[in-house]
Amino acid sequence: MSWYREYEDFSNSDRETFRDAANLLLSQNYLVYEREKDRRYYRFVERYAHIFEEYFLLSGWHLNHNKHLSVFQLYNRYGKNRYHFTLQETIFLFILRLLYDEKQKDLRLTREMVVTGEEIQEKYMALEIKNRLPARDDMEKILRLFSHFSILDLKRGQWKDPDAVYILYPSLLMVVDAESVERLADWIGTGEGKEAGDETINGDQTD
Repeated sequence: MSWYREYEDFSNSDRETFRDAANLLLSQNYLVYEREKDRRYYRFVERYAHIFEEYFLLSGWHLNHNKHLSVFQLYNRYGKNRYHFTLQETIFLFILRLLYDEKQKDLRLTREMVVTGEEIQEKYMALEIKNRLPARDDMEKILRLFSHFSILDLKRGQWKDPDAVYILYPSLLMVVDAESVERLADWIGTGEGKEAGDETINGDQTD
């Protein structure tokens, strides 16, 4: 219980930050350095990573630090408390990952990865997954969900508007890895997406 002895030496302020950071990780699964509202907690977890690792390990959680992406990810080693994305949510994740990869190739002066609502809609139609776009309210609900998991944030405009601008975070690369991209591309290429309902797709989930 060495982590607890170190925790006992924390100031009251640090104990509050520890509590808030731990609850954020349990709630949203990711802490992203590039995300302004996460940054303070990301730095704190990075500083005391060994304490957080031992603390979460007690209840079966593993804290993964992707230093290249500057992202902390918390996941349950026993597959508990996992959120399974619906078909529609998975399609939007796939679209955002495609847009992220495209933007990354053109990235020059700034590291900020931004996309518009119009770009998301155009990519959706280009993939010919459905004959029409989902309702704007449904799109807003999905994008807000992704924001909860520190995958993106609204930068400008209204959530459901085509001219809205969103910031994409590198946590997206961990939610939808290269293997998932290939699997989803194959799945969409077979035309199964046009026949499927609103079920979940195995493997596309977050803790």
